[in-house]
Amino acid sequence: MTATVGELSFPTSLDTSQRILKAVDHPDVALSALAKIIVAEPLLSAKVIRLANSAALNPANTPVRDVSHAVLRVGTELTKALAMVLMMDQLRQSQRHSGCQDLSHRLWERSIHSAALSYVLARKLTGLNADEVMFAAIIRDLGRFYLLSRIADYPALLDDLTVLAQTINDLASQATSIVLDKLKLPESIAATLLASRQYSGAVPPTTPGDILFIAGAISPRSDPFDELDSRLAKTDAAALPGIDQATLAEVIAESGEEIHSIVVALES
Repeated sequence: MTATVGELSFPTSLDTSQRILKAVDHPDVALSALAKIIVAEPLLSAKVIRLANSAALNPANTPVRDVSHAVLRVGTELTKALAMVLMMDQLRQSQRHSGCQDLSHRLWERSIHSAALSYVLARKLTGLNADEVMFAAIIRDLGRFYLLSRIADYPALLDDLTVLAQTINDLASQATSIVLDKLKLPESIAATLLASRQYSGAVPPTTPGDILFIAGAISPRSDPFDELDSRLAKTDAAALPGIDQATLAEVIAESGEEIHSIVVALES
């Protein structure tokens, strides 16, 4: 890979995800119309139904079995998030070289766990829109997944995983920015992702960026690229400034079932 990302092109298998994003952003979209688009994509349909029936969104344990009712419960923002999950998974599966499958799988697991944590933390600790926070958490690594899907074009990078990790990290922000622009996502998303690189120190956390930072710091899945990139300082979750560790631990313990149910819905 060169110092710039260049022109981005998505596999045709991602057309459904892009149609969902376009439909959801239409001001007059009806959930019934959205459901019809989702039904045409079995993988996305399954994810919507699983998330609708998760402990996080279905505390009364009243299951839904069809896409129309599932979309009503999930709502447009989380439907967008699921479309992005599908897009990232398809980028991950589209890799043409086996040399980075382990890194990609580990990054996938971290993305899913961080998204679930972000949703629960936003809902339990802040007045932020948890759906929007989870959407931002999901796309945080979209640029890196896109770059990984292009690794086969630069096989020499696979000779040294440290160089690969540093290259991916160096290009990640640029790739994410271009992908967000291509998908016509709002600039506020890019601002949130930029803010998530460090914690503001606010108590309790007040911004989506803070929530994303905390979720990444406490995620049980480490960032495989940051581990390989010795230039980056490692974040100690126990040393987060201003964070009440007891409250954080209590929220995570109380929300274990919800977090697990979101992880299962996203990764299946």
